[in-house]
Amino acid sequence: MGETIIRIEHLTKIFGAGDGAVKALCDIDLAIEKGEIFGIIGLSGAGKSTLVRCVNLLERPTSGKVTVDGQELTALKERDLRRARRNMSMIFQGFNLLMQRTALENICFPLELNGLRGERKGREKRARELLKIVGLPDKADAYPAQLSGGQKQRIAIARALAGEPKVLLCDEATSALDPTTTQAILDLLKKINREMGVTVVVITHEMRVVEQICDRVAILDGGVIQEQGAVTEIFTNPRTEAGRRLVMPGGEKIHVLPENRLVRLAFNGATSGEPVIATLAAEQGIRLSIISADTRAIGDKAFGTMVLSLPQDETEAARALLYLRDIPGVTAEEVESDA
Repeated sequence: MGETIIRIEHLTKIFGAGDGAVKALCDIDLAIEKGEIFGIIGLSGAGKSTLVRCVNLLERPTSGKVTVDGQELTALKERDLRRARRNMSMIFQGFNLLMQRTALENICFPLELNGLRGERKGREKRARELLKIVGLPDKADAYPAQLSGGQKQRIAIARALAGEPKVLLCDEATSALDPTTTQAILDLLKKINREMGVTVVVITHEMRVVEQICDRVAILDGGVIQEQGAVTEIFTNPRTEAGRRLVMPGGEKIHVLPENRLVRLAFNGATSGEPVIATLAAEQGIRLSIISADTRAIGDKAFGTMVLSLPQDETEAARALLYLRDIPGVTAEEVESDA
């Protein structure tokens, strides 16, 4: 384990009171390490945005503690809290740029508010440095209305970095973007994490975002952390119904004829170029039917799951299982259908 930069302990958030009270978060415990990219994923209504707003105390928890970089934020007075928040910045799905300010002026704005880099020249110098980092050095004088969605998000990221935060909170930051632009923003966040050492917390409902960028992930469902761990571990072996719903196609139920025996393959780092099913057919003369599959390549490795129908012949089924269980980076286990 590395050094913890964010620690959340027994955090609960309740909106309202009496019969109308809504428990948005219940007894949340999380430890996020310095320098990692940590994902918090869940479906709509899971409590993700409430949780991230509790991290920087834009929403004050009903109970529990939030500690960031050694300071317990939940114990601070408002003045001290404002100062502590300078260690954190946030980017949103809607960009939240000031439409009457240029890109350069938007980036300078938080420095003006916090009284940092007091001289105008100092603020502008910092802003131009950040424009280069996010790949938009030629957009200093452009207004938000003149920018594409991806460019607006890059300016929002530059603005979030202006005060040199230690933590960057990203609340559905790519949800409004097309796939190509999303990939570019994710690459930028990885670059910022790697080169600037900023800890990144990603709030999302998109599995592809988590798999491409995060080191570890927590699955939030109904305001409760259902499971957490390394991305590869959660993707290959989700332990809870909420995890399987997010990771596996069609959830837990698999509809096939009752006489079929099924095997689920979990790819946890097999070389993505190896044709497992074709090789089994060629080398062993055994053909399997693919019932469902949700695999993806991360680098040159394959991750995800695949459900296959085994031959009805017991000898061939046993040979197939033996072969599949001997493949490096693949876990094979028999599962039942719901028929």
